[in-house]
Amino acid sequence: MEIDNQNILERPERPSFLKVLCILTWIYTGLSFLVTLGAFFQGPLNEEEMTFQKVELAKSTSQLRDIGMNSFADTFDQIQRMSESTNEHFYVSSIISLLVIVIGIASVYFMWTGRKLGFHLYIIYNLLTIGQLYIFISPSDVPTFAVVWNLLISAVFIFMYSRNMKWMTD
Repeated sequence: MEIDNQNILERPERPSFLKVLCILTWIYTGLSFLVTLGAFFQGPLNEEEMTFQKVELAKSTSQLRDIGMNSFADTFDQIQRMSESTNEHFYVSSIISLLVIVIGIASVYFMWTGRKLGFHLYIIYNLLTIGQLYIFISPSDVPTFAVVWNLLISAVFIFMYSRNMKWMTD
């Protein structure tokens, strides 16, 4: 069988910027996957561990209130309630997190191979990462800075990936 070289379209080399972004994202999502998987097998905190965590956080919150940093103390209270809620729904929350991380890994793989589908999946992955907080946690218990920070980082990476859309096909 003879291959007609004129009919084979050669794709330009993968942009270096895309390589760097993909590798950074794979490192982050890979570590997130391993940490979440490890925590899944370790299981939720028991009553004693939750009590210890509450006491330690209460000490920090009290110290913050003593020096007049009430907004930080309120954030620590939110983090404690968030932790309790997540621990209460530990296994379901962990499985959802693992699935979201897998979507992130797959999205980067698709972009690595030059498919625009990966870019769109990456946007979905970022929205799911932020949205999954609200499945088991009351919106009043989610610190605003955490949502804003995640949105900011997501927007920056989505923007940087969008600069490579010219190379991707679909």
